[in-house]
Amino acid sequence: MRKLSVLFGAFVIAFATSAYADFALPGELTPETTDIGFKFNDAKYKVTRTISKNSLDLKVFDSEEKQIWSSGEIGQQASKFVYGKDSTTLKVDDLDGDNIPEIIAGTTYGTNSELHVFKYNTEKKIYEAMNFGYKDSDLSRDFMVSDIPAADGENMVFTSKTQIRTMGKIYNEDGAVPGFYYFELEGNQFICNKIEKAPIENDISPVTPAEAPAEN
Repeated sequence: MRKLSVLFGAFVIAFATSAYADFALPGELTPETTDIGFKFNDAKYKVTRTISKNSLDLKVFDSEEKQIWSSGEIGQQASKFVYGKDSTTLKVDDLDGDNIPEIIAGTTYGTNSELHVFKYNTEKKIYEAMNFGYKDSDLSRDFMVSDIPAADGENMVFTSKTQIRTMGKIYNEDGAVPGFYYFELEGNQFICNKIEKAPIENDISPVTPAEAPAEN
């Protein structure tokens, strides 16, 4: 009887563990990694995204698997954004035409979605976060935020390589309404120079890119 109880107990624990795994967040039980290879100046590199215990970071390795950069924690989970024809959570592509690819990562923090863009500093030989600011304002931070969730990353859309449209709340005396914030690449930063109400309330489908970003 005791042996049967032990076996039954082991079965219950195994079943509970399996059932919990189905509901666990990515990286909650074991670290989850995603790799993307890229190259510039005829050298090969790899960016690795790791999600572990509700913490997300990026690392870049050279062809000899030597780590050359780490972002530190930039979010909790991965969040989709739209780039060209793709809905993705991680992308490497040259946005500013200098033949050095930027690293683009969508993340979450709480209920918000965030977009992080990292540019390679040729003097320091590391990647650095690009700032997102507002025209005629000193407000700036090193990532972009969308406080309106959307399926398939449609709240953060690259309408071209140099413009990002994010969905966010516009606050006025009557409360908050959904709106579009447009960030243009200017030098080494993105500047929001246009804010407008969403044409149709809660309509957050992506616009048709005038210049679809090139595929890797």
